[in-house]
Amino acid sequence: MMWRRSESCRERGGLTLVEMTIAVFVFSLVLGAGFRAMTIFMGRTSQRLSERLVLQMEARKALLALYQRLQQSIEVLAPPPGTTLPYIVYKDLMSNICCLYLEPDPARTKEEGQPIYRAMLLVRDPASAVASAPIPVMQQVARLQFTAHSPTGVLISATLRGGKGEFSLVNFVRLKNAESDE
Repeated sequence: MMWRRSESCRERGGLTLVEMTIAVFVFSLVLGAGFRAMTIFMGRTSQRLSERLVLQMEARKALLALYQRLQQSIEVLAPPPGTTLPYIVYKDLMSNICCLYLEPDPARTKEEGQPIYRAMLLVRDPASAVASAPIPVMQQVARLQFTAHSPTGVLISATLRGGKGEFSLVNFVRLKNAESDE
Protein backbone atom coordinates (compact mmCIF):
# COMPACT_ATOMS: atom_id res chain seq x y z
CA MET A 1 0.00 0.00 0.00
CA MET A 2 1.33 3.31 -0.97
CA TRP A 3 0.92 6.40 1.02
CA ARG A 4 0.01 9.46 -0.91
CA ARG A 5 0.40 12.92 0.26
CA SER A 6 -2.52 15.15 -0.07
CA GLU A 7 -0.33 18.24 -0.50
CA SER A 8 3.25 18.73 -1.55
CA CYS A 9 5.92 20.46 0.54
CA ARG A 10 5.84 23.43 -1.75
CA GLU A 11 2.15 23.93 -1.28
CA ARG A 12 2.59 23.92 2.52
CA GLY A 13 5.44 26.48 2.32
CA GLY A 14 8.20 24.15 3.63
CA LEU A 15 11.74 23.50 2.36
CA THR A 16 13.21 20.29 1.08
CA LEU A 17 16.31 18.73 2.63
CA VAL A 18 18.44 19.73 -0.40
CA GLU A 19 17.36 23.36 -0.13
CA MET A 20 18.14 23.40 3.59
CA THR A 21 21.61 21.91 2.97
CA ILE A 22 22.41 24.55 0.32
CA ALA A 23 21.18 27.36 2.61
CA VAL A 24 23.36 26.13 5.50
CA PHE A 25 26.37 25.85 3.16
CA VAL A 26 25.94 29.40 1.80
CA PHE A 27 25.42 30.75 5.33
CA SER A 28 28.63 29.05 6.53
CA LEU A 29 30.60 30.56 3.61
CA VAL A 30 29.33 34.06 4.42
CA LEU A 31 30.05 33.57 8.12
CA GLY A 32 33.58 32.28 7.37
CA ALA A 33 34.34 35.24 5.08
CA GLY A 34 33.07 37.66 7.73
CA PHE A 35 35.19 36.02 10.42
CA ARG A 36 38.29 36.17 8.20
CA ALA A 37 37.73 39.86 7.43
CA MET A 38 37.25 40.60 11.13
CA THR A 39 40.50 38.84 12.14
CA ILE A 40 42.46 40.75 9.50
CA PHE A 41 40.96 44.05 10.64
CA MET A 42 41.54 43.26 14.33
CA GLY A 43 45.13 42.19 13.63
CA ARG A 44 45.93 45.51 11.97
CA THR A 45 44.19 47.48 14.69
CA SER A 46 45.99 45.66 17.50
CA GLN A 47 49.34 46.10 15.73
CA ARG A 48 48.76 49.87 15.43
CA LEU A 49 47.61 50.01 19.03
CA SER A 50 50.66 48.10 20.27
CA GLU A 51 53.00 50.41 18.29
CA ARG A 52 51.29 53.42 19.86
CA LEU A 53 51.52 51.94 23.37
CA VAL A 54 55.24 51.20 22.92
CA LEU A 55 55.79 54.79 21.73
CA GLN A 56 53.85 56.10 24.72
CA MET A 57 55.83 53.97 27.19
CA GLU A 58 59.17 54.96 25.65
CA ALA A 59 58.16 58.63 25.69
CA ARG A 60 57.16 58.53 29.32
CA LYS A 61 60.32 56.68 30.33
CA ALA A 62 62.54 59.16 28.44
CA LEU A 63 60.68 62.16 29.84
CA LEU A 64 60.96 60.78 33.38
CA ALA A 65 64.73 60.35 32.96
CA LEU A 66 64.99 63.91 31.60
CA TYR A 67 62.74 65.21 34.39
CA GLN A 68 64.91 63.57 37.08
CA ARG A 69 68.14 64.85 35.49
CA LEU A 70 66.81 68.42 35.34
CA GLN A 71 65.31 68.23 38.82
CA GLN A 72 68.76 67.39 40.27
CA SER A 73 70.31 70.43 38.56
CA ILE A 74 71.39 73.71 40.13
CA GLU A 75 70.39 76.32 37.54
CA VAL A 76 68.86 76.73 34.09
CA LEU A 77 71.23 78.88 31.99
CA ALA A 78 69.26 78.90 28.73
CA PRO A 79 66.56 79.63 27.73
CA PRO A 80 66.34 82.89 29.69
CA PRO A 81 63.21 83.21 31.88
CA GLY A 82 60.11 83.92 29.81
CA THR A 83 61.46 82.49 26.54
CA THR A 84 61.10 79.20 24.67
CA LEU A 85 63.90 77.39 22.85
CA PRO A 86 64.32 73.91 21.28
CA TYR A 87 67.31 73.27 23.58
CA ILE A 88 68.22 73.76 27.23
CA VAL A 89 71.53 74.57 28.90
CA TYR A 90 71.79 73.93 32.63
CA LYS A 91 74.32 73.43 35.41
CA ASP A 92 74.27 70.04 37.17
CA LEU A 93 75.26 69.23 40.78
CA MET A 94 78.93 68.88 39.83
CA SER A 95 78.81 72.35 38.16
CA ASN A 96 79.14 70.73 34.75
CA ILE A 97 77.48 72.63 31.93
CA CYS A 98 74.90 70.37 30.24
CA CYS A 99 73.22 71.02 26.91
CA LEU A 100 70.23 69.05 25.70
CA TYR A 101 69.60 69.62 21.99
CA LEU A 102 67.96 68.02 18.95
CA GLU A 103 69.95 66.19 16.30
CA PRO A 104 68.32 65.15 13.00
CA ASP A 105 67.67 61.42 12.57
CA PRO A 106 67.90 60.85 8.78
CA ALA A 107 66.83 57.19 8.88
CA ARG A 108 63.64 57.87 10.85
CA THR A 109 62.93 61.03 8.85
CA LYS A 110 62.98 58.99 5.64
CA GLU A 111 60.83 56.28 7.26
CA GLU A 112 58.23 58.75 8.63
CA GLY A 113 58.29 61.22 5.73
CA GLN A 114 58.53 64.10 8.25
CA PRO A 115 61.47 65.53 10.21
CA ILE A 116 62.36 63.31 13.19
CA TYR A 117 65.09 64.07 15.72
CA ARG A 118 67.04 62.54 18.59
CA ALA A 119 67.42 64.49 21.83
CA MET A 120 71.11 64.46 22.70
CA LEU A 121 72.87 65.47 25.91
CA LEU A 122 76.31 67.04 25.90
CA VAL A 123 78.11 67.47 29.25
CA ARG A 124 81.11 69.79 29.61
CA ASP A 125 83.33 69.99 32.66
CA PRO A 126 84.30 73.68 33.06
CA ALA A 127 87.50 72.81 34.97
CA SER A 128 88.99 70.69 32.21
CA ALA A 129 87.05 72.28 29.33
CA VAL A 130 86.47 68.78 27.95
CA ALA A 131 83.05 67.85 26.61
CA SER A 132 81.71 64.31 26.73
CA ALA A 133 80.50 62.49 23.67
CA PRO A 134 76.81 63.26 23.02
CA ILE A 135 74.47 60.86 24.86
CA PRO A 136 71.10 59.99 23.28
CA VAL A 137 68.29 60.81 25.72
CA MET A 138 65.12 60.51 23.56
CA GLN A 139 64.37 58.94 20.19
CA GLN A 140 61.61 59.68 17.64
CA VAL A 141 61.23 63.33 18.66
CA ALA A 142 59.10 65.44 16.33
CA ARG A 143 59.20 68.55 18.53
CA LEU A 144 60.91 69.48 21.80
CA GLN A 145 60.70 72.87 23.48
CA PHE A 146 61.83 74.27 26.79
CA THR A 147 60.19 77.34 28.34
CA ALA A 148 62.01 78.79 31.34
CA HIS A 149 59.73 80.37 33.93
CA SER A 150 62.66 81.23 36.22
CA PRO A 151 66.27 80.10 36.67
CA THR A 152 64.85 77.26 38.78
CA GLY A 153 61.81 76.15 36.77
CA VAL A 154 61.27 75.01 33.20
CA LEU A 155 58.32 73.69 31.19
CA ILE A 156 59.11 70.79 28.84
CA SER A 157 56.88 70.24 25.82
CA ALA A 158 57.61 67.26 23.58
CA THR A 159 55.95 65.44 20.70
CA LEU A 160 57.16 61.99 19.72
CA ARG A 161 56.15 60.24 16.52
CA GLY A 162 56.36 56.59 15.59
CA GLY A 163 54.50 54.53 13.01
CA LYS A 164 51.29 56.39 12.29
CA GLY A 165 50.88 57.77 15.81
CA GLU A 166 51.99 60.79 17.77
CA PHE A 167 52.30 61.27 21.49
CA SER A 168 52.62 64.67 23.18
CA LEU A 169 53.92 65.37 26.67
CA VAL A 170 54.01 68.50 28.79
CA ASN A 171 55.74 68.64 32.17
CA PHE A 172 56.93 71.38 34.51
CA VAL A 173 60.23 70.80 36.32
CA ARG A 174 61.28 72.68 39.44
CA LEU A 175 64.96 72.31 40.30
CA LYS A 176 65.43 70.80 43.77
CA ASN A 177 69.05 71.84 44.23
CA ALA A 178 68.76 75.41 43.06
CA GLU A 179 71.04 77.91 44.72
CA SER A 180 69.14 80.28 46.97
CA ASP A 181 69.15 84.01 46.16
CA GLU A 182 68.60 84.92 49.84
